[in-house]
Amino acid sequence: MILRTIALSLVIAATLLVKNLGLDFYRETCPALVLGIMLLCSYCLGFILEKKGLPRIVGYIFAGLLMGPFFLKLYTFAEIRNLNFINKLALAFIALCAGGELRLASIRKLLKSITYYMFGVTIVVFIGTTLAVFFLSTFIPFMTDLAIPLRFAISCIFGTIAVARSPSSTIAIISETKAKGPYTDIVLSATIATDVFIIILFAIVISISQAIILGSGGIKLSLVSSLSFEIAAAFLIGFLLGKFIVFLLDKAHVEFPVIIIAMGFVVIEFSHFFGDYLQEAHEIGLELQPLLICMAAGFTVQNYSEHGQGFLERMDRVSMPIYIAFFSMTGASIDLNVLRTGWLLGLIVVAVRLISLYFGSYISGRLAKNEPILYKNTWLGFITQAGVSLGLLIEVTRRFSDLGPYIQTILAASIIINQVIGPVAFKVGLKKVGETNV
Repeated sequence: MILRTIALSLVIAATLLVKNLGLDFYRETCPALVLGIMLLCSYCLGFILEKKGLPRIVGYIFAGLLMGPFFLKLYTFAEIRNLNFINKLALAFIALCAGGELRLASIRKLLKSITYYMFGVTIVVFIGTTLAVFFLSTFIPFMTDLAIPLRFAISCIFGTIAVARSPSSTIAIISETKAKGPYTDIVLSATIATDVFIIILFAIVISISQAIILGSGGIKLSLVSSLSFEIAAAFLIGFLLGKFIVFLLDKAHVEFPVIIIAMGFVVIEFSHFFGDYLQEAHEIGLELQPLLICMAAGFTVQNYSEHGQGFLERMDRVSMPIYIAFFSMTGASIDLNVLRTGWLLGLIVVAVRLISLYFGSYISGRLAKNEPILYKNTWLGFITQAGVSLGLLIEVTRRFSDLGPYIQTILAASIIINQVIGPVAFKVGLKKVGETNV
C-alpha cells in the first residue's frame, strides 16, 4: 500500500508541475495522456481503499472526481468528453459480461425469487418515492405553485427513475469479489430484469405525464408498443450476435476479448447512427437498445454454447483496465454544481428510496420464501444507480424544457450519492451472506 501511495503522490505532483509550467504540449492535452493519468491515479487509489475494506470501484470514482475539474483540475470536462469512446467500449464489455453471468439453470432455480424482487421492489420503490415527493411538493420551490395533478405527474417521474439500478456497478463488484451463490444470482438477475422493465414503465409514465403537464391531449400508447418492438428487436439481434461470437470461438484463432469488445462498440455506434438516421430522414422515432443487444449476446454464448465459462474467464482477464477507465470517467464527470444546488432534496430522495428498497426487498423475499439471510440483505445490492437513470433524466429534460432541468438537478444529485454508497453497500451484503471468494 505504501508503494501505491508514493506512486499516486508522484503522478499527481508530476502532472501538477508540468501543468503549472505551462508547457505547450500540455496545453493541447491529448486524450491518451489524460487517460494514462486517470488510469494510474485510479488504480493506485482503488488499491489503497481496497486495503481499507472499500470496493475498488469507489476508489476509481473518487480518483476521477479528485483529479477532475473541481479539485486538482488535472483535466477538464472537455477532455473527458474526448474520451467518450472509452465509455462506449466499457458499456459494451459490461453488458456482454452481464448477459454472460445469467445462467439459465440459475434463473430457473431462482425464477420465483427474481420475479418477486423485480415486481415487488419496483412497486414499493415507485409508490414510496412518488408519494414522498408528492407530499413534500409544497416545500419544493419549482412545484409549490403547480396544480395537484401536475405535482402528482412530476412525483411519478421521480418514482420511476428511483426504480432504475446499475448493472455496470453490480457486475464490477461481482467481478472484484469473485462472488457466487443465490444472493449474487438474485441481485444480478433482478437488476438486469428491472432495467429492461423500467424502460416500459418509463414510457407509460412519461406519456401520461406529458399529457397532464403539457396538455398534449392524450396518452401516446404507441410509444409503449414502439419500445416493446425495440426490446424484442434487441433480443433477436443479440441472439444472432451471440451465435456469431460462438462461431468465432469455434473457428477463429484471434485475441478474443479485443474482437468481442470491438464488436460491442460497433453495435453501440451503429444503434445510435441508425436511430438518428431514421429520425432525421424519415421522422421515425425508433431506436435500437444496444446494451440489451450486448446482454442478449452474452446470454446466448453462456447458455447456447459450450463456451460459457471460457467466455467469462477470457473477459475477466481484461476487466481491470476497463472498469478503472469507466468508473474513473464516471467520477470525473460528476458535476459538483449539481450537488450544491440539489443535494438536500436529493438526499431526501435517497433516504426514501433506501427505506423503500429495504421494505420492498424484505416483503418480496418473504413472499418468495427465501432464507432470512437473503431477504434481509438483498436491498443492499439494489442501491447503485447510473447509466439507465441518467439516460432517462436526459429524456425528461428533452420532453419538458421548463420543468426538466429542475427535476434533473434533484435526481442527478441523488443518483450521484447512490452511485458512491451503492458499491460499498453491495460488498457489505456479499460479505454478510458469505458469497465473496477473495
